[in-house]
Amino acid sequence: MKTECLTCYNATINTGVNNEYPTPLTSFKQPCLQMIVGQRTAGKSYLTSKILAQAKRDKTFDKIYIVTPSFCSNKAYFGKYIDEEDVFSPTKSSINEVIARVEADRDEWEEFLQDKKRYEEFSKDIKNRPLKSFDPEELIYYLDLGFLDKPPKWKYEKEEPVKSLLILDDCLGSDAILQSSGLTRIATLNRHIAPLKEDHSGRSACGLAVIILSQTYRIQNGVSRCLRENLSLLTLFKNKQEKQLNAIKEELANVVDTKLFDIAYKHATKEKYGNLTIDFNPKEPQFRFRKNLNELIILEEEEN
Repeated sequence: MKTECLTCYNATINTGVNNEYPTPLTSFKQPCLQMIVGQRTAGKSYLTSKILAQAKRDKTFDKIYIVTPSFCSNKAYFGKYIDEEDVFSPTKSSINEVIARVEADRDEWEEFLQDKKRYEEFSKDIKNRPLKSFDPEELIYYLDLGFLDKPPKWKYEKEEPVKSLLILDDCLGSDAILQSSGLTRIATLNRHIAPLKEDHSGRSACGLAVIILSQTYRIQNGVSRCLRENLSLLTLFKNKQEKQLNAIKEELANVVDTKLFDIAYKHATKEKYGNLTIDFNPKEPQFRFRKNLNELIILEEEEN
């Protein structure tokens, strides 16, 4: 074989912006687009609460929203992680309402950055000029901004653009799935929701992580194929319907070796409540398959 290099397509491209939220090595990349599939009582809500508990320890999200008709019955799982003001009923506008909340947080962030610049100017002025030299309008302006008391402070713990998560639970067949234009947006643009005027720490947008809990992987008027093909994470509980399992393997065939999938799936789901998570963009190759979130399944073929 002979090769020859060409003097084209060789421009240096900036790859510093990836819109990722900081997470530990062994935690999933965020903001994710994850689907958790299991029949009723399989353990989806319990598993999601484990994801939320880890996210709280990692300080992954500033804000968590949920669209669900059954929040009250799942309070034991979600109540300590989600404020009731961030709970939405599944309507055709609910996802867009959440996106609007993220965008409002983005606007607050950009206003905060402007306030920081104004405060820096004020601090320089106050050092170089006695307070009595300020005219009343200037003092009222700075007083309204609160600069005479303290510098501006960001409303979340860390000074960075908001990091948000949306959970869709028990929404199959609802208007949130069937009629929502917002679902199409998050299917393809979840990492780019609420773009920023200026990049910050490798992020050009606030982004919105999404976790969808579903009793079935593929069904008419269910989660669209467009969304399924854009998943970054797929979690599967044991499915006794051969037709559904074959549909899953058919769609995964382009990205996951079906033989490896069969081995990992059988191992992960052999016990009650057992589940397999497939990471389509893992931080390390050996993180591709996990059982119950915290057990890596490292197959010989994956090691090679």
